[in-house]
Amino acid sequence: MDGIINLNKPAGLSSHGAVAAVRRLFPGVRAGHGGTLDPAATGVLPIGLGRATRVLEYLVEQRKGYRAAIELGVITSTGDAEGEVLCRQPVPPFEREKIEAVLQALVGLQQQRTPPYSAAKHRGRPLYEYARRGESVPVKMRTVEIYRLELLAYSYDRVPQLLCEMECSRGTYVRELAQEIGRRLGCGAHLHRLERFFVGPFHIDSAASLDELEEAAAAGRLGEMVLPMDRALLHFDALTIPGSAVEDLRMGRSVPWSRLEEAGLQSPPHRTPLLRIYDPGGNFKALARLCGVKRKLALKTVKFLAPS
Repeated sequence: MDGIINLNKPAGLSSHGAVAAVRRLFPGVRAGHGGTLDPAATGVLPIGLGRATRVLEYLVEQRKGYRAAIELGVITSTGDAEGEVLCRQPVPPFEREKIEAVLQALVGLQQQRTPPYSAAKHRGRPLYEYARRGESVPVKMRTVEIYRLELLAYSYDRVPQLLCEMECSRGTYVRELAQEIGRRLGCGAHLHRLERFFVGPFHIDSAASLDELEEAAAAGRLGEMVLPMDRALLHFDALTIPGSAVEDLRMGRSVPWSRLEEAGLQSPPHRTPLLRIYDPGGNFKALARLCGVKRKLALKTVKFLAPS
């Protein structure tokens, strides 16, 4: 059983717990997730099964999309609704243009602080362990990129709240972004609710809930919920090569590009660092890399992913 489950994770379940729940439906099969979601967050959590766990590292690097509800005027200890309220501040009736200008200023590359209540590690321990014990938490900074940040709705009735949609790079903490929005508006804020609506090619519209997976298992249709592992690798160019060349890659032998040209392949692709390798029957086999220069180019195995 090698493939990917596009899971719609419910609130209140950790990413590790979600993997465990899926693993119970596939006894004896390895499983892992493609990008952590906080327990309070919902949405897309790709889970790799079997050999597909070996491609999750490439999925984690892809863009992610979030819809975030941000409550203004309330600052919490954790930056989200799970924390203790530290401060309440008045929220002036902002013009929509003011809010949109703040959001637009946050688009692009930036240095972001890793929240103290996070799973990022220091000396082998998650930062949240230090924070929960009242120990000093080292300040860690990382470079992230916000590709798009839009205001979907703004409510100023009982609870001043923004509903935003964003696309961002790996490692972006949306609750830290929510707090930064509050700081720039001058009233404070925290992340009230979060949904991840896509990770790379996996979208919320086609994600399955745990209940749906369990129903499929009871009906003997669980295999229909498993997506092919190369779905996570669509950002790499595809290359179809002869069966004999596939066998060389399986054995760890490099394949000279001149040999592939003799088999009818045209100029080598250079758009992506890795290549998805398929046999003449269209079966996904491996990830490979082109090495060398000009006439000395050769295809080398990065990961052979098909059954031996």
